[in-house]
Amino acid sequence: MRLSFIYPAALTLLVLLPLLWAIGLLVPRRLSPVRFWSSLTTRSLLLAALVGSLAGAQIVRNVDNLTTVFLLDASDSVSPSLRARGEVFIQNALQSMRQEDQAAVIVFGENALVERVPSPERALGRLESIPVVARTNIQEAIQLGMALFPADTQKRIVLLSDGGQNLGDARDAARLAAIRSIPISYIDLSVANDGEVLLSELRAPTSARIGQQVELVATIESTFAEPARLRLFSGENLLAEQQVDLAIGQNQFSFAVNADSQGFQRFRVEVETARDSRAQNNQSEALVRVDGVPRVLIVEGTPGEGRNFADALGAAGVEASTVAPDAMPADLAGLSEYEAVALVNVPAPVLPVKALASLPAYVRDLGRGLVMIGGDRSYGLGGYSNTTLEEALPVYMDVRNREERPDLALMFIIDKSGSMDACHCSGPNRQNSQISRGGTPKVDIAKDAVVGAAKLLSERDTLGVVAFNSVADWVIKPAKGQTSDQIISALAPIAPDGGTNVRAGLQAAEQALNETDARIKHAILLTDGWSGGGDNLDIVERMRNNGITLSVVAAGSGSAEYLAQLATGGGGRYYPAATMEEVPQIFVQETITAVGNYIVEEPFTPAYAAPSPLLDGLTNGLPQLYGYNGTTPKETATVDLVGIDDAPILAHWQYGLGRSVAWTSDVQGKWAKDWVQWDAFPQFAAQLVGWTLPTDTSSGLDTAFTNQGAQTIIDVQVPGEQRDNLLLQARIVGGDGVTQEVELTQVAPGQYRAAVTNPVQGTYLVQVTGEQDGRVVAQETSGLVVPYSPEYRQGQGDPALLAALASATGGALLNDPAEAFAPLFTNVTRAQEIGLPLLVLALLLLPLDIALRRLMLRRSDFGGWRLAVVPRAAPTPPSDERLDRLRAAKDRAKRRNQGDE
Repeated sequence: MRLSFIYPAALTLLVLLPLLWAIGLLVPRRLSPVRFWSSLTTRSLLLAALVGSLAGAQIVRNVDNLTTVFLLDASDSVSPSLRARGEVFIQNALQSMRQEDQAAVIVFGENALVERVPSPERALGRLESIPVVARTNIQEAIQLGMALFPADTQKRIVLLSDGGQNLGDARDAARLAAIRSIPISYIDLSVANDGEVLLSELRAPTSARIGQQVELVATIESTFAEPARLRLFSGENLLAEQQVDLAIGQNQFSFAVNADSQGFQRFRVEVETARDSRAQNNQSEALVRVDGVPRVLIVEGTPGEGRNFADALGAAGVEASTVAPDAMPADLAGLSEYEAVALVNVPAPVLPVKALASLPAYVRDLGRGLVMIGGDRSYGLGGYSNTTLEEALPVYMDVRNREERPDLALMFIIDKSGSMDACHCSGPNRQNSQISRGGTPKVDIAKDAVVGAAKLLSERDTLGVVAFNSVADWVIKPAKGQTSDQIISALAPIAPDGGTNVRAGLQAAEQALNETDARIKHAILLTDGWSGGGDNLDIVERMRNNGITLSVVAAGSGSAEYLAQLATGGGGRYYPAATMEEVPQIFVQETITAVGNYIVEEPFTPAYAAPSPLLDGLTNGLPQLYGYNGTTPKETATVDLVGIDDAPILAHWQYGLGRSVAWTSDVQGKWAKDWVQWDAFPQFAAQLVGWTLPTDTSSGLDTAFTNQGAQTIIDVQVPGEQRDNLLLQARIVGGDGVTQEVELTQVAPGQYRAAVTNPVQGTYLVQVTGEQDGRVVAQETSGLVVPYSPEYRQGQGDPALLAALASATGGALLNDPAEAFAPLFTNVTRAQEIGLPLLVLALLLLPLDIALRRLMLRRSDFGGWRLAVVPRAAPTPPSDERLDRLRAAKDRAKRRNQGDE
């Protein structure tokens, strides 16, 4: 035990002690010797106590209580039985723990989790922590364990593991533990595995030519000799299957396959045996890039719409494949089989959701091309506003610069009678009205249609929705600036029920529109029309006279015939919807027509806006067009051709690594009938697509990948003269479109390298680009296969590492659980601050000092427990002979005076 101070500098105040003694000894004493020395001693102690309190005095004692942190390896390289053995060891060790000791538990794999903080509790309980088990990071577990230790106890770490680390470096953590005098003891949970088969590698060339034979070599490691079945897949298609005999050690088997499909081909080999301890390592994959002539994918909205464009590309020598939207590849690997994609009058809702999300990454990250062809179901008409695909195109989906259009008041009149249920087959002249998708009530489809149409309105427009059965109710009262969420919430309660009263709905809309201040007033009626009350032509005529137009959507082929007369009388359009699936697009089209700025239909000849590589050799006059989709060019886009009001007809731009083109007219006989018959149309189509194709520099790099445990090394060799000092970047693109960017560092002439932490197991596309002076001079797309974690490879146990950690820190192999709490003899102390007790002592000494100097205790006071205060006696003046004579003379004179009286 010893005394220490938190603020030792405060001890300099002890110099006041000699000063105190000097004053006491030099000043004349008025106290008896006993009281003087007692008071001086008391004052000295009081001063020393105050200084000690200010200095943060503390008593330091050696401690022998122990805190042990158990690190339990829960990764997949440790079998469940060995993990259970580790838990039993911890539980038995806790039973031998002394009362003053504590224990903590950490469960770890790729990450480390605290299962229990330091506690004297002897029961372990069920382990609840679930770390990531695909890798082992002993370093993180040791670091977290050291962070849990209290400062004033002996410390020990007990590591229960097989030592098979594949993340981090446990030796670095052990060096820190040794500096802190924390021994790392261990329990070896490794075991010799006598029944393991794994596919360690599937070797394949990174690229091949179409039609070329590709050799795939599978390497299988086995700890036993046994027959096995080997399967080869291309994507999900089984290409080959063979029975093989495995020998102990490495086995190699080869397959010869034809590269018959351009783009990236994914191959997978699986091995199956009767005796194997782990299934996670029984397959391996490879990606092969198959090069060939450029291929273009044409996606047509309806059958036959892309024929003119495909024929023109074929005449120009460009290979093109035409598919329906639902047949197009949706992921990046599938799309990468094509150098460009052309969407011909395709509405956004019919595109696969994954394809809609993948196309921007296909252009931006893979450097491919995208062409959008217009039509009555494309651009804004097709619902592309505010989609990810709009970001990839050189134009916005609406007209932003045109002179401000008149404001619009739009009312939707929705039939919510019982006939709008998913299946309602009664009533006169009705056919089977089960015309909704998948049994969805027709009224629910109508709700979706209203929401889609409402997105096309501006904040200046007024929207209202009235629903009717036997009576009419306002679902959304006429108002401006309503959000999609507000509209969806308001429409949600509508449910089909009751009879049909079309007249009530028309009357409600008529009254609301008459009371609305808007320059354009339009209503859209959705119903099958079967109701009492006549044909309602009188209401329609009255609405028309007041400047209100009406369009009618007949909900099904069994709708009433008079609905067409309502539309004609209302000055609007009649839409006989054969199925309810058509209604959302009809509502969008009708709203666009009412808004009036998403489509322009009138003859005009496009005008040249700027020199353009898309129009090389086509500058001697252009045919007429008869319509186009209204759009607005983006700030950095190049507009090649303009139409009425300088609206963009043809525009292009660079988007990331790729390029995209917008042609806002169609390629049919409706708007572009003169263009498709034009002799130069094949050249125009080829240049339109050709500009978007990847450049010739796409094969200028040689990219290789090397897997090293939890990392992948990317090596890129740049040929040619301009191969040094490039800005080389690799963009790793996953199947979900998520990207990871990494910059490569030059390590040798023309050679660049980067190391990246492996993403999850699977296949990835890697786009490598080299820039010089802000210009792309080389690029290449390669395939990366991330194999299963090294956790599942053979021989993951490393007892030598465990022994090295123990040797470096003074630990040992534990054979008995009680050894986890064996006493340690490291110099660990615990400090107890005594500043407050010293301050209390000073406060107690103060009245004692006062008592010694001011109070006097007499022996008689102790008997009666009384304390007497004795006044100080007046000092006796010193004797003086002259003064005595004077006093005697004074007394004589005083007596004479008294005698005379």
